[in-house]
Amino acid sequence: MLQARRRSTYRSYHTKANVYQKARLQASRQLDTHSSHSGSGSIIATIAGVALALLVVAGFALIGIIGHSKGTATASGGGPGTVPAGYGSLNHPKGPCGNAGQAACTAAQPNWFSTSSASPAAVAAAIAGSSDYRSMQAQYGYVALDTPALVYAYDAHTGIAYYDSDHWVVSVRNAAGMRCGLFDFVYDAAHQRLRFSSFGVITPADPHAQQAFPYISQSQAIAVLSSERKLGVKGGTQPELIFFPIDPSYPILTSPAHKWAGGGNSPMLPMWYITGSDGNSYFIGTDLHTHTRSQLPIATTQP
Repeated sequence: MLQARRRSTYRSYHTKANVYQKARLQASRQLDTHSSHSGSGSIIATIAGVALALLVVAGFALIGIIGHSKGTATASGGGPGTVPAGYGSLNHPKGPCGNAGQAACTAAQPNWFSTSSASPAAVAAAIAGSSDYRSMQAQYGYVALDTPALVYAYDAHTGIAYYDSDHWVVSVRNAAGMRCGLFDFVYDAAHQRLRFSSFGVITPADPHAQQAFPYISQSQAIAVLSSERKLGVKGGTQPELIFFPIDPSYPILTSPAHKWAGGGNSPMLPMWYITGSDGNSYFIGTDLHTHTRSQLPIATTQP
């Protein structure tokens, strides 16, 4: 390839030299032809001949410069059709992280934080040490946590992490001992980690300001089951807090067309799920009544 380039350079040089010589010869002939003319005509012819020769040489020099610049662009990857369009190519930003000499990129969801175990005490410690808890503390004035409660996702197959994941929910207290807010965290049980979901403000006038979450205790739910169904809790089972994806036809849970006051549509408004001593499932919610599975307004058109 180097020899071919030398041959090409040699041919180009001699071609330019020949053209230059022809231009000089033509100018010389023009001088001879017009030597008999007047002095002013001879001077004009001379100037024209020299100008023509210079113009030809300059033209070939310009062509050589353009050809050289094209070769340079192609070799460096700057020419058309030589630059890949993928990530990290010359015509695409490489990004501020993860490349050679740069810091590692942060996780896609950097707000996950770990818990040492699934015990309420370990979860409370993890929440109290999280950046979400600390960053909102000055704004909402809470100083302590109640005991976190695990709320299970019931019959959820939506493909939406909020509905398909379990949650830890916990109320927080201010310096006066009043509940001033309610935290909701998505729980990834497989990796023992939590992610902030929402925070609800509790005002001093709210009845919940005097109560820790959950607002219906396990003992209350068992008492309702005993009173309405004359049943106890099946041996070997434990009551659980659950929530579910609400049926879209219940946009307003207390609307005249679709009445529902049992809750369960949010981790912050859960129902108790109890297996009765007869082996059947029962659900007790904010209306303090027992419901069967078929009575729950669970979304039926889940993906």
